Amino acid sequence: MPFLQVVKGAEPNRKYVLVKDKVVIGRSPDCDVVINLGAVSREHAHLLKDAEGGYVVQDLRSRNRTYVNEHPVDPESPQRLAHEDRIRICDYVYAFLDPAPVSSSAERIDDGSTVMSSVMSRSASVLEAQPAERLRALLEISNSLSRTIEVESLLPRILETLFQVFRQADRGFFIIRDAEGNIIPKAIRTRRERDEASARFSRTIISKCLDEAAAILSEDASQDSAFALANSVADFRIRSVMCAPLVTADGQALGVIQVDTQDRTKKFTQEDLQLLIAVCNQAAVAMENASLHENLVARQRFEREVELAREVQQTFLPASVPVVPGYNFFAYYQAARAVGGDFYNFVEQRDGRWAIAVGDVAGKGIPAALLMARVTGDIRVAVATLDEPTTMVAHLNNWLQQAGMVDRFVTFVLAILDQHQHKLTLVNAGHQTPVLRRADGRLEEIAAGDLSGLPLGMMEDFEYQSVTTDLGPGDVLVLCTDGIADATNRSGEQFGIDRCMEIFRRTAGPAPALGSALLQAVQAHANAPVQFDDLTLVCIGRDAEAP
Repeated sequence: MPFLQVVKGAEPNRKYVLVKDKVVIGRSPDCDVVINLGAVSREHAHLLKDAEGGYVVQDLRSRNRTYVNEHPVDPESPQRLAHEDRIRICDYVYAFLDPAPVSSSAERIDDGSTVMSSVMSRSASVLEAQPAERLRALLEISNSLSRTIEVESLLPRILETLFQVFRQADRGFFIIRDAEGNIIPKAIRTRRERDEASARFSRTIISKCLDEAAAILSEDASQDSAFALANSVADFRIRSVMCAPLVTADGQALGVIQVDTQDRTKKFTQEDLQLLIAVCNQAAVAMENASLHENLVARQRFEREVELAREVQQTFLPASVPVVPGYNFFAYYQAARAVGGDFYNFVEQRDGRWAIAVGDVAGKGIPAALLMARVTGDIRVAVATLDEPTTMVAHLNNWLQQAGMVDRFVTFVLAILDQHQHKLTLVNAGHQTPVLRRADGRLEEIAAGDLSGLPLGMMEDFEYQSVTTDLGPGDVLVLCTDGIADATNRSGEQFGIDRCMEIFRRTAGPAPALGSALLQAVQAHANAPVQFDDLTLVCIGRDAEAP
């Protein structure tokens, strides 16, 4: 197929394959061959295909004329072009090259690509590897791929083996397409090692192979109608070319292997293509296995990190309940996932009183756990530096609000136990209502309704209210998160507040007895493989017989 090659100009050696009946040369960006030079007319000259399939050049009455072999072209008489004629327009010179037509031993198929006929030339047959060599190469590649999960380290070796089989090959490329659709060469092999740095592939051929997930064989890509519009085919002197996709079991093309030659006398055959397809199939399986292994390793690494996070989170929770003469305690925590956003804490104040905190961070998983870690630290600071319960909660609210975490809040309840005066002071920040079970079975909801403020982190400088009550012998205070009442069974039915209250009424005894009874009932109700919310339960009781 004839083409123009830049001899002198801005892009030396660039080729323009002539596939159109009329090729326009000029300064306009709409021209087929653009010469960005002020002395060149917008449309300076035409190359026109004649009845015999050759080309003539016609000057379009340009100011600075068009020359062929340094003779001006008459605008009234287009000049026929011969192989290796020189066309000069101002300072630009183009060689018109019309190579000899393809041997008649090649035949066309319907899609425009070329394949070799059964009659091979003597020079081509000499290059063809023997069947035993092909089988040995395929087994070598297959064995190498099956013994490793580091596929990328094998890619240069695969190309090296293919070059031993395809002796006519000048260049080989192992190319993948990433998740964003970018075409990335992973390995390049050339017959001459010094050419590897400058070896380039045609994106047109690669994209066609990837998009169609089908192998390509062309006897001469420069004359193939399938690639007629691809300048890269001519620019990179691609002649006979094979390109086969690496296709997964679900039909996804991971990449391609392309092998080409720059010599028109050295051609690939259908047998060559079948071998390349077999290699690509092996490589696709190996790459898919490597990807699965990589995902498995990443998941195991993530699971180890989450387990470490769970262990770290446990350190933010009390190792045991307080030992306070005349009082008994119960505490339970279970995250819905490896880590969660619920928390509880027991902190002794400077005056000997005990601060008992229970909270629930909005959300689940690692983000909630990170916020939980921050809040538990803030609680210790507030209890250690402040005296009034409402001031403690107000400061916790402001610290969280000022952190600027949008859509993140914490429901929270703080109880201050004065074991000497047997009094409890509670501040509720939008949390599940605390319930006080009296020794005679009566139930009282503490810090409920208007006495419950906003969750922490929702409004800066919010004023919280406190409620103080006596704690008599045998009384038990229950603090829990909404995971208790919201525990859901397989039928989608929640445990509910009413069941909680019923257990409080009928369960006599100290805090551990009440806490265990409630927890057993919740677990028996849910009895599901998936826990939907974090569970936290804290009970504070006064001994029935005061010391």
